[in-house]
Amino acid sequence: MNIIENLQYTVVGKFSYEWPALEELRTLIPKQCGTKGDCQVGHLCNRHILIRFNLLEDFENIMSKGVYYFNDKEGYNYQMRSLIYDAKFKVAEETTQAMAWISFPNLLPTFFVKEVLFSLASTFGKPLQLDMATINKTMPSCARVKVQVNLLENLPTQVIMEIADDDKGELRKEVVKIKYDFFPKYCNECKMQGHGHEECRILHPELSKKEAINIDNANANNESIKREGKQIQSAEK
Repeated sequence: MNIIENLQYTVVGKFSYEWPALEELRTLIPKQCGTKGDCQVGHLCNRHILIRFNLLEDFENIMSKGVYYFNDKEGYNYQMRSLIYDAKFKVAEETTQAMAWISFPNLLPTFFVKEVLFSLASTFGKPLQLDMATINKTMPSCARVKVQVNLLENLPTQVIMEIADDDKGELRKEVVKIKYDFFPKYCNECKMQGHGHEECRILHPELSKKEAINIDNANANNESIKREGKQIQSAEK
């Protein structure tokens, strides 16, 4: 559906509280994100905007960084998170889709070919691109692929690769290990990216109280340090 509607390279920008004027965002986003192709920005709903690109490269670049900060002409600073748009978008729920780099350590450089690596990576999600070290074979100990994954799925730690044995005229199987770079957790309770069930403040309201206590203690420690500093300065005089 996204492809039919030309939305396959579309990002939802979610602001924490308020957001700059739309006309300003249409200038700020392409400039700060260094877009190379078209970039269409429109208000979607509430604190959400829809950012539409026509180049895969621009889509990947903005999704490579999770949080952006924009300053409007009056000097106010606004935080925006980038989320992948899909046909299941809901205001109250963040998408389960995210980007992550996966690595194939100890895979022979013989197989550092886009078709082979994309075939292996498709086991976990939608392969998007190879990193430059893999393309140029400058790090032959490991191949890396950027993949769009579903955060709710159980991601495997290995995949079976079938290799043609020309001498015997048959296929042999080889286990290929996978290593995942960082990707966000997803909470099924509050439908948000960034934390799991054990860190959810809806399931565990005591976490909010604990955080507030820690902040109060930190503030108290800072005040104590300031007072001690003033006392030392007075004694030196």
